[in-house]
Amino acid sequence: MIASLQGRILAKQTSGAIIECGGVGYGVSMSLASLSKLGSEGSDARLYVHTHVAQDVLRLYGFVDPAEKETFEVLIATTGVGPKLALAILSAVSPEDLAAAVATGDKAALTRIPGIGNKTAERLLVELKHRLPERPVTTVRAASPRPNMGDLVSALVNLGFKLAVAEAVARETIELHPDDNDVAVLVRHALRASTR
Repeated sequence: MIASLQGRILAKQTSGAIIECGGVGYGVSMSLASLSKLGSEGSDARLYVHTHVAQDVLRLYGFVDPAEKETFEVLIATTGVGPKLALAILSAVSPEDLAAAVATGDKAALTRIPGIGNKTAERLLVELKHRLPERPVTTVRAASPRPNMGDLVSALVNLGFKLAVAEAVARETIELHPDDNDVAVLVRHALRASTR
């Protein structure tokens, strides 16, 4: 089992990255939150990795933050939540915000996440109630370079938005939140705005 990777970032896409370790490039699926914290192509990176084996497929899921990896593993052990939905959840909300939503029974916060309807949200609230560690909600975020419109549009399309809608929502989100530099934070703003 691969538990971590340390190497050079060969490529970054909205769905993950390729990390070269000892001459081998590992394709790693990642949430938008981890991708936004990952360095630029050519720089060094260290990732915590969950190795997922399903039928004849082996996939690697990478996380900059060990708390995000822990939450991912709790999510995929939940009925009806696979790795793709778990990454969508962690792209839309932080582990701290998810724990707070579950602790307070905030179903509306969960239904704002693409792919989660009322029934799934209710099931998550019940099944995760005593399984997620309590985490303090943090508001301080590391500064990162200003994302361009294309990054946000691409992230929204990957979360299931149609291109025209993604472009409109991204434009409005960047205008309303000019001081936010983190793509993951902008995606969260966009998801909240699109459900109003």
